[in-house]
Amino acid sequence: MSAHPGGGTDTGTNGRRSTALAAATLLALLAPLAAADWLAPDASYREAQLQLRYAARDTAEKGANRSTLDTLGSALLRLGRIGEARAVFERVLALEPRDATALAALGKLALWDDRLAGAESLLAAAGVVEHARADLYAARLRRGAWSAAATLAEEVGDEGRKPMLEHLAASEPVRVSGERAQLLFERPWPAPLVKVKLNGTTVVMLVDTGTPGLLVDRQAATLHGVTLLAGQRLQPWGGTRVAVRNASVRRLELGGIRLEGLPAGVLSLHKLSLDVNPQATPLAGVIGLDVLRHFDVTFDYRKRRLELAPLGWAAGAQGARVPFELWGEGEITTWGAIQGGRRMAMLLATGLPGAGVGAPDVVFEEHGLKPGGVSKLMRGLGEWLNGRAWAQVGVPSLTLGAVAFNRLPGWSGAMDASELWRHGVRRDAILGPGILAKRRMTIDWTRRELVFEEY
Repeated sequence: MSAHPGGGTDTGTNGRRSTALAAATLLALLAPLAAADWLAPDASYREAQLQLRYAARDTAEKGANRSTLDTLGSALLRLGRIGEARAVFERVLALEPRDATALAALGKLALWDDRLAGAESLLAAAGVVEHARADLYAARLRRGAWSAAATLAEEVGDEGRKPMLEHLAASEPVRVSGERAQLLFERPWPAPLVKVKLNGTTVVMLVDTGTPGLLVDRQAATLHGVTLLAGQRLQPWGGTRVAVRNASVRRLELGGIRLEGLPAGVLSLHKLSLDVNPQATPLAGVIGLDVLRHFDVTFDYRKRRLELAPLGWAAGAQGARVPFELWGEGEITTWGAIQGGRRMAMLLATGLPGAGVGAPDVVFEEHGLKPGGVSKLMRGLGEWLNGRAWAQVGVPSLTLGAVAFNRLPGWSGAMDASELWRHGVRRDAILGPGILAKRRMTIDWTRRELVFEEY
């Protein structure tokens, strides 16, 4: 200790040095932890991993009884370990055929496999187990069982769709004439746009596998005689949900194909139009899976065209095949990895503007990917959809089964974090039109596979 002019000791100086040393030591200790947290999954995923460890321990210690197996199967399913979860729940049903948790889980997996009759039977028997009613509602919507779906609408928080379902139940089914069409892209990038006829008038629409239904711009609906119905509802769209007005489209023509009596949702697409088709014809709508599921669909980016063919045609398509599942009302979900990381579920949304991958911030942070300095000068893209701008992120690599992609553009924030667990199973990212560049991709509905051909 040094002498103080007043005759005491300089305890203040030494105290400050000790504090500084302690702070430096603490920072040194925390640095590895911070780095580990930066490259680790977010807290909700780590919690799900912890629950799985607890469930596995309890099953080993307490025996494989129905209760511990239910807990173990649920923990496996939540983390997307589908094969293991299926085996556990099949074992539960062998012990107790009326086990509600197992019925709900196997019903969900049947829904994903598009086995709708089996899914509905299992889910109805499961009762009010978490997610079972929502999955049952989705099965009925996909099957076109409008009256049965209407009885569940209020229970699952979708009462705004009930007038639409009642209208559909009282109407003829969607009528489709024509089997094949080839439509040139007006623009393939930042999202695929095509010219179609809406109630007889030529308009431009975006083709997006990330929305279950047909969407129509509010102004276009007025100009082209789209019938508005009572009620508003939330429409799943990519990585979020948007509010739409119930509506019905009399006729939609895609080349030589005509669809009549289509359900639709009406909302403003003005901001989206400025992003994907600036200084050109305003966007009149978005073509989603309600339309696309009638055909095997090919996105051919070299020839700049969209091809529609009869169901079953894609069985003969050549290329690398990537299996997919249909979650919820109709969300094409496949499994892949970013930068060789963990296996994760990803939604195919061909209308995600200007990107190959979109995800919540926490997913990109897990892989050490951050927006660059320039991208922090956020432009408005994304604000039209989920209320906040997105940040540009470079994604060095992505794999989907045997198909690999390099240097994809990405959007951080393009998927709401609240959507990560919406189906009760983790889904981390969205696949956008960037994965179509220099490729020909066909959706084979019969085999539930994406077929990728490279040139």
